[in-house]
Amino acid sequence: MVRKAKETDDVVTFVVKRIDDRLVKTSLPGQYVTVRMRMPDGKLQPRQYSLTRADDGEHRQFSVKRVRDEGAGPDGEMSTLLHDSVKVGDTLTLSLPYGDVVLDDAGRPVVFASAGIGIAPMAGMLSHLVAAESGLPVTLLHADVDDASFPLRRQVVGDILALRNARMYLWFEQGAQSHEPVDGVFHGLMDPTAVDLPEDALYYLCGPLPFMQAVRSGLVDRGVAPRDIQYEVFGPDLWQADLD
Repeated sequence: MVRKAKETDDVVTFVVKRIDDRLVKTSLPGQYVTVRMRMPDGKLQPRQYSLTRADDGEHRQFSVKRVRDEGAGPDGEMSTLLHDSVKVGDTLTLSLPYGDVVLDDAGRPVVFASAGIGIAPMAGMLSHLVAAESGLPVTLLHADVDDASFPLRRQVVGDILALRNARMYLWFEQGAQSHEPVDGVFHGLMDPTAVDLPEDALYYLCGPLPFMQAVRSGLVDRGVAPRDIQYEVFGPDLWQADLD
């Protein structure tokens, strides 16, 4: 069964409670599920959404950004249906969690870099770290339009504050102010060189493809080994980064 919470004008979080007693595979931090919906024309359509909170054995949480027509094509069918048609108490069909970009628990510092709804897998990883009472050094870098557009803001900021060794920096296209207790706020596009990053860190990227390409290139230029940078692309991966 479903619960819904509005995060921003375009993002809704769904919390799904299991309704059967089948064995459930616990998700790994950073994984996602496929949600399958019947469309108005009768066809079944699958879409993938990152899990945005650590599993508790009964619930799974994911967030959906409404895809709007901005001159490049029609509104997203699946996101529109989930936003407008799914009601509290409805039943959704979810797959087992899967995905290979998962948090490495080897003990090295981690840096998350996200833009927009790309915060979703980072939120899931942060939630797992909080649940594990981790002392891992964590740095979160996030870019968005402005403070009000930041999806999952309360959850993410709360988890950063709950961790013993975590920092958070924001970049906004409009303005450079945040109402949250973060370590730094900047105007414009994300520039990882503007902050001190830990040595020997593992990096996780998620966001629009141009964002990930730019951030990854900047990190490599800074001396970060490509093998230490993982990224998540939803939909066709039109960019196969060189991992050598």
